[in-house]
Amino acid sequence: MIAIGALWPATARADDVPANGKVEVKKVKVDGSETPKFVVRAVVEQPPKKVWAVVSDCAHYKDRLPRVAASELLKKEGNVHTCRVTIKMPFPFANLTATTEATHEESDRAMKRSWKLVQGDYKLNTGSWEVKALDDAGTKSLVTYTVHAEPNTSVPDWIRESAQAKALPEMIERVRTESAKMP
Repeated sequence: MIAIGALWPATARADDVPANGKVEVKKVKVDGSETPKFVVRAVVEQPPKKVWAVVSDCAHYKDRLPRVAASELLKKEGNVHTCRVTIKMPFPFANLTATTEATHEESDRAMKRSWKLVQGDYKLNTGSWEVKALDDAGTKSLVTYTVHAEPNTSVPDWIRESAQAKALPEMIERVRTESAKMP
């Protein structure tokens, strides 16, 4: 495990979190790219380790996250996880597959999974999951999901952005549901 306390605060500030039950989705312009990145934040009423068990385990994304057609952990070397994940796309578009390398950083109160594209159906695909304790008792988590992805296919921007705006809150709801099932 890598200690990450120096990288960012392990406990979220109470005044800097989405309202209880709300999923905050922000579209952020990226310099040098026509494709925006999305930043999603929400409070999950589970301890960080339970949330981390869901978002860090790419081998089980198919079972735990919406719109995932296939997922597989290809290899793990230290804290670097190489994963292949296929996202279900609506008709008439083909599903999108990406192989990524994700670096995991963990402490008792904060975890981060940052990935970058190795190969696949994307021009770019980078992002992260961050899970931080929201309270001193560690019973709630602030979850932040960031993604900057541009498929190789010519999906019109408005379709891609509207699909992401709908899919991202749905994904957080599944993280809430699945983390509640963790021991």
